[in-house]
Amino acid sequence: MRSALYDQLSEIAKEEDSGVALVETAGGVLSPAPSGTTQADLFRPLRLPVLLVGDHRLGGIATTISAFESLRLRGYDVHSVALFDDHVHGNLQYLEEYFKSRAVSAIGFSEPPERDLDLRKDEEALHAYYSEMGKSESVERLLQSFQEKHLKRVEDLQVDAQKAHDVIWYPFTQHQGRSPKDILVIDSAYGDHFDTLRPNDTNSLESSMLQPSLDGSASWWTQGLGHGNPELALSAAYAAGRYGHVMFAGAVHKPALELAETLLRMHNNPKLQKVFYTDNGSTGMEVAVKMALRAACDRYGWDHTKDDIKILGLMNSYHGDTMGVMDCSEPSIYNKKVEWYQPRGCKCYQNCESLLLTLHLLDWFDYPQVQLRAGKWVITSIADLEQSLKSMKEVSRGFDVPADLFDFPSRSAMRTVYEKYITAKIEEEVAQGTKFGALMMEPILLGAGGMVMP
Repeated sequence: MRSALYDQLSEIAKEEDSGVALVETAGGVLSPAPSGTTQADLFRPLRLPVLLVGDHRLGGIATTISAFESLRLRGYDVHSVALFDDHVHGNLQYLEEYFKSRAVSAIGFSEPPERDLDLRKDEEALHAYYSEMGKSESVERLLQSFQEKHLKRVEDLQVDAQKAHDVIWYPFTQHQGRSPKDILVIDSAYGDHFDTLRPNDTNSLESSMLQPSLDGSASWWTQGLGHGNPELALSAAYAAGRYGHVMFAGAVHKPALELAETLLRMHNNPKLQKVFYTDNGSTGMEVAVKMALRAACDRYGWDHTKDDIKILGLMNSYHGDTMGVMDCSEPSIYNKKVEWYQPRGCKCYQNCESLLLTLHLLDWFDYPQVQLRAGKWVITSIADLEQSLKSMKEVSRGFDVPADLFDFPSRSAMRTVYEKYITAKIEEEVAQGTKFGALMMEPILLGAGGMVMP
């Protein structure tokens, strides 16, 4: 049904002077479609501009506002609200004020004539009513409002890239030589896709201004359930409406408590008995490092004001962009040019001319990698272990499915060699007086390091 509607609208859009196509739904915005999905959810991927037909009768204010909020919750743009101007209940006057602050115009229409039992007279009366309404100021206002908002949307889409280029400094983006045409203009997002502005050279009557673009990184791995999920939107709106933002020092509310209990129950690890909430991934890592260092100093009796406490981590690692966790990764494009960067997992010999020439990268471990080659899953070795692993068939042979590759008991030899390698390196460092206060691990995938699977 959705695909058929899209195809039909696309054909209409290709026609010259096609005017406006009106898609009329049946019932309220949350009435079910034949599939059982609400109409608001069924048509959401198309995100058509909305003319909401309000209710002029008793209770109509609540009905109209509820429908409006349901559409807003799903990311629709409600351009106008139209309803009969019933002077008895005064719904129009109230809704005009309500929607004015939300940049939505509420437009009233005079009511149609009472039904005449004489069908000929009834038809004539309705014909006269529609002829009069077609020329009315209300209809003109409605059409003008829709046209103005449509043209404004088109204009914004066309100039947003230039405006953004002038005022925004982007993260993880090379700005040198960058121009507005390199900026992706996103109109909306739904499921696994963005709706993005097509490049000017492909924008013609033969194609829509917008095109679907796969969100391959799930918006930096935070959209596992997809964009525009109505259940998540409703939950977020409920939390915002019930709590807004609350101070969490020495306080608790039900969602935080239930989430903490769920996390601990799912981990089922007696070593993990408490949950600490923080803002994002980078500050979460900062908190974890602080906890680990405090625990290590307490356990071993170290004095952090006198002892230089290091961390253990993986090469090509990345833990965030706040200053502390930058120091927990080896030098890379993400941190080595930052003025205060001081790697905490390496040694820097004194009286050297260049920091980058003095790094002793022993404390960031190299690791075997999982790779897919010619349809086979293989394990690569590392330089330090080439001799030890030469005779091991599991290094060179391929695995048909990842499950076989991760079946450690059946290929424990390589694991044993790598464990001995790690242990020897750590013992060597500890013997020289190095103090390790934390182990930093990125399990499964090192994204910033080049999508490496250790």
